[in-house]
Amino acid sequence: MAHLAVLFALLLYFVGVFLLWTGTTGITPPGLEVVGVWRILFGIFGGFLLVIGSWFGKEIFGIIFGQRPIRRSSDHGELLIAPRAIRELIGGLLQRELGLKRPKVRIRDDSEGLKVQISLRLPLEEDLPEITERIRVLVSSEVERRIGIPVSSVDITVHGIAQRKTEGKVGTPAGGGAEEDTVSS
Repeated sequence: MAHLAVLFALLLYFVGVFLLWTGTTGITPPGLEVVGVWRILFGIFGGFLLVIGSWFGKEIFGIIFGQRPIRRSSDHGELLIAPRAIRELIGGLLQRELGLKRPKVRIRDDSEGLKVQISLRLPLEEDLPEITERIRVLVSSEVERRIGIPVSSVDITVHGIAQRKTEGKVGTPAGGGAEEDTVSS
């Protein structure tokens, strides 16, 4: 199945390259005449297919090569767990327990345990040192309790502040951006 996905990504990529080349240069194979507005459309559609094929190929590459399971051996057998499952566990914990929306979680397997990197927006009302300590304790204890793999470090990056939603009012992110990021009280 993965081989078919890779072939499809390559097909999209090369058709995109061909159409983009045809649209921009006007050089075509014998019997194919592309002039005027069709050159522009070929170029736009070729660029679109090139971007989609590249993105699809990157995703397939990540699935095949970037998602190696984390291995732990014990007397009872071997545990293989996908990094994605651990990321989803941590993201769900942060959303459910602390009300943090859309945290981005990355993990790296180290000899001592997992190194967790979390990037998120914090609610405006929260005390930064207190909430980051709660995040560290929650992630460290729950990951070790639920999957049995210790967490050696939890690095937190705060890339924004979000106001909480209070009694029907919708808060906007600090800085006056158009994007809404609300957290229910």
